[in-house]
Amino acid sequence: MSEIIDLFVTRARDVSIAEAAPRLGLALKGSGAEQAMPCPQCGGKDRFALNTAKNKWNCRGGSTGGNDAIGMAAHILGLDVGRRPEFLEACGAVLGEAVPDEAEPVSEERRAEIRAEAEVRAGQAARDAAARQSEANDFRDRELARCRGIYEAADLGSRLLGMRYLHARSGLPIEAGAHACRAIRLEPKLSYWHGKDERGYARDIWCGPALVLPFVDGGGELIGIHQTWIDLDNGPKYRPALYGLSKTGADAGREDRAGPPTAHWPSPADLKAGFYEPLATKKMRGSKKGGLLPLAGDMSATRWVVGEGVENVIAWFGAELNEDQDLALSTFYAAAGDIGNLAGPSARTGRFAHPTETKINAKGTARPVMVPSPEPDLERLSEGFPLGAYVRELMFLGDGDSEPVWTAAHMARAEERARAIASGIEVTTAWPPHGHDWAEVIAMALRGEAA
Repeated sequence: MSEIIDLFVTRARDVSIAEAAPRLGLALKGSGAEQAMPCPQCGGKDRFALNTAKNKWNCRGGSTGGNDAIGMAAHILGLDVGRRPEFLEACGAVLGEAVPDEAEPVSEERRAEIRAEAEVRAGQAARDAAARQSEANDFRDRELARCRGIYEAADLGSRLLGMRYLHARSGLPIEAGAHACRAIRLEPKLSYWHGKDERGYARDIWCGPALVLPFVDGGGELIGIHQTWIDLDNGPKYRPALYGLSKTGADAGREDRAGPPTAHWPSPADLKAGFYEPLATKKMRGSKKGGLLPLAGDMSATRWVVGEGVENVIAWFGAELNEDQDLALSTFYAAAGDIGNLAGPSARTGRFAHPTETKINAKGTARPVMVPSPEPDLERLSEGFPLGAYVRELMFLGDGDSEPVWTAAHMARAEERARAIASGIEVTTAWPPHGHDWAEVIAMALRGEAA
């Protein structure tokens, strides 16, 4: 490369993610370091996240991420940094400049100006990062206190409604709660917060019974909570129907309304047009990374059963409890919260093109969707759910109703990560029939139905 291009690239590498975000059209909300939003490339609600304090970004849709603004720009714009023109275009995007003419000479005065500008930017970026990190630490401490308060206030003594929900979803006998599932609590009236009101305050759109479970680290300390709102009159999921304004609806100027449906809202026409959409009735607070949800048994057990979701693991626990009570009561059952926490970070190399799925980049060209490596990042083993090195047998519960190639790559990585943590461990993955999950399959079997 020419001297001017070398300087152009050097300057681009110095740009922080916080600086690049507005140039790439990313709207940062508030002053928090952690930011989540729809991915400009592949959509979703909170699929794309960045941390301005750590200078990292991540897209769960494409299972990709990094710690530089150029890579973030390439992902957002659909550019391939392995191709020189597209790499330079990504550099220009983070700088907010056009790619310079390679024949343009660089004077000593201009070179000194560039160095001085870079030093000023670096100093300011360091100060901004320190301030954001301090704010993030304060927020994390406050959020953990809220999580602890919600969990400790939840009803430990009377959990009948929660056990009835788990029975309806997974077939687990209601009486199983008497000697297992001790971490599971029920809050009879838990507020559901969504969006903001006209004054800018968080909006309480629903209040009802909810299961509350703790996310704990490897030492059993609470680091977050998992909340599942319940409505036993609304099968087959037995969770309340809640709707909120979609991005499409906001763009169309529809009323910013959220809550349970009424006789006149949302209208069938608005639902068909996508102006309003169902809201998730499961929420996580605090931190889940490096944590798990203890469902039954003790973490000191040498046999573990771990899945992504609560209901699937509870269903498996109920089935084993019915078939071999001694085995079930000597096993630790846990959920990881999501498949990313189950599998842990992927290796930087080894990702591959999806055999059928493609996405359209900024230039209108169809490119294969890249699937993350099935190998774990050995330097980041602590970032997945905590697994004791003493565990001798581990069974993962796969999910049959998720995208199969992407899911299989994650489960393969989860198995390899476990082998890297616990030498000599026996690891297997149990897969339900395609299109189903274990909670559904086991509940149907108990009703005498075929999956």
